[in-house]
Amino acid sequence: MTACQVDQRVNTAIDLPSQQTAPPRRRFLKRCIGSVAALTCSDFLSYFAAYGMPAESKSERMAADATEASEDPHFLIYWYLEGGWCGYDMFNPVNTENNVVHRLDEISQERYRVLPWGNDDYHIKTRGNIRYGYLAEPGSELFSDMAVLSSMHTGSGHSRDRLKVHMGDYSFKQTEPREDDERSVMQAFSEVYGQPYVLPHLSWHWWLSDGELNETQYTGRRGYYHALGPVHAHTVYAGTPKKLRSLLLQLHESSGDAVNAQVDKFLSDAHQEILNDDNIQAVRSYHSARDIYLQLNQKGKNLDRTALVNLFSDPILREDFGVTAADELITYRSVNGNKARSKFSPNTNVQAMMALELLAQGLSCGFFIESRDVRRFDSHNSRKNLWRGKGNQPVGNPDQSEMMKQDLWTPLTTLVRHLKNTEYKNSETSLFDHTNIVITSEFGRSIHGDVQGILEKKISEEKKQAEIGGQDISAHWQVTSCAFLGGNVKGDSQYGRVGEATLMAIPILPDGSLDPAYNPITGQLNPEQAKSPHSFIPNHGDVYATALELSGVSPAGRGRNERPALPFIKRS
Repeated sequence: MTACQVDQRVNTAIDLPSQQTAPPRRRFLKRCIGSVAALTCSDFLSYFAAYGMPAESKSERMAADATEASEDPHFLIYWYLEGGWCGYDMFNPVNTENNVVHRLDEISQERYRVLPWGNDDYHIKTRGNIRYGYLAEPGSELFSDMAVLSSMHTGSGHSRDRLKVHMGDYSFKQTEPREDDERSVMQAFSEVYGQPYVLPHLSWHWWLSDGELNETQYTGRRGYYHALGPVHAHTVYAGTPKKLRSLLLQLHESSGDAVNAQVDKFLSDAHQEILNDDNIQAVRSYHSARDIYLQLNQKGKNLDRTALVNLFSDPILREDFGVTAADELITYRSVNGNKARSKFSPNTNVQAMMALELLAQGLSCGFFIESRDVRRFDSHNSRKNLWRGKGNQPVGNPDQSEMMKQDLWTPLTTLVRHLKNTEYKNSETSLFDHTNIVITSEFGRSIHGDVQGILEKKISEEKKQAEIGGQDISAHWQVTSCAFLGGNVKGDSQYGRVGEATLMAIPILPDGSLDPAYNPITGQLNPEQAKSPHSFIPNHGDVYATALELSGVSPAGRGRNERPALPFIKRS
């Protein structure tokens, strides 16, 4: 596989888009008189935006109050590191010789590690019930609340597999329009729990930031589509603190306009008229518009302007999350020679701080946090680069340790501490008790390369050696892992393992134990034994379903994901 070519990042900022204007009241009234059935959702929504809403019915208010009064809230956070961490040094660790230092005659059998492999902290450790590599060491204090999935296979394509992180596992194409019954995992979660919140589902990923994607192929509903499900499930791209604060203030200010009595009466009368069977499409349009308007407008009326102005500016909180001015900037990168792309998001420590404040103030319930820099973890390396200079001095594979600390462990540890120390509405429970966190990436990275195909080519020996030296030995790789944290997670637990000879995931049984037909160390099938018909290797779809199950949502019928939840992850 050819390595992705990524240039240096560029920092910048963006502005908010301008608002659309609503149609004149007179024209709307005239159209209503002509044909109520012709009114569409956009007609009603534009009218509401300009002139306000009709009076609510008692039943609608009671339903809203019941939703607001829920004593069992659920919050979901996905923490995604785009580009692919090296799982063999993370949560599917393997003990191998470092053939950067000790070469073998059979190059295909060589395993290439970071240069200090085996020294100091660069080895496999165990804490409690969790076995892990050096990339996970900075997060080890979280292990008591963590369940690790070590047997996991994915694909090996950035955009294809990151879309599976969102959508789960089923047959689909990126370039096909998303259908109405499809859902991302955050949309499925927010569809159930998002109604009471002003901005239920916030994400810091941006689908078209991926440098592999042709923008002309991904118009409309193609790829990741933000507007699946009811309006309270739709993806809102949070952006920087300044951008999101401006949006919330805008909602608050626009929702303060008084509804005059004549408009109120007109819309109340229109409401009665469109209940006729002949106007069923207008009924649907009207109620769809009500949902949208109530979500963005009525909730805005309940916002506290002073609190909004002060959002994301608490000096103590900013210091605790280590937020600097540079962390709030947006970065751009070019991939494979394409124009520079951006996720339009700040650094993960800023995202985590924003998520904490929005949770604590009851403004949001679902968050997709993502590493800011496009392809930062895409650590490709050619075999020839493992040694340098006349004496072939060992250099080793790229070390992702600092990236892991900066983009994951340091801000995540701070976030978890605050979630545990923040009480939820005088309930004697913490925000952490109601939160589940998923840590994941689209795939892993290889630490080897099979050269048999090169050796069999009918080319000169010189060209063979050049191809062997140029082979990518830190490529996209299907073997990876993920982890779960939260109030409903069975902490200090680990499921599955990767074979140290096969470098592939060992299948697990439905209770999470290893398939006994496989050697638990090498990963090889035991002589004269067969794979259990009940064992399997999880993928992104299993993670999707488990995240929902942990949040009290049955995955069945939520989107099209075909994989089941992993019941052993949930605390009994």
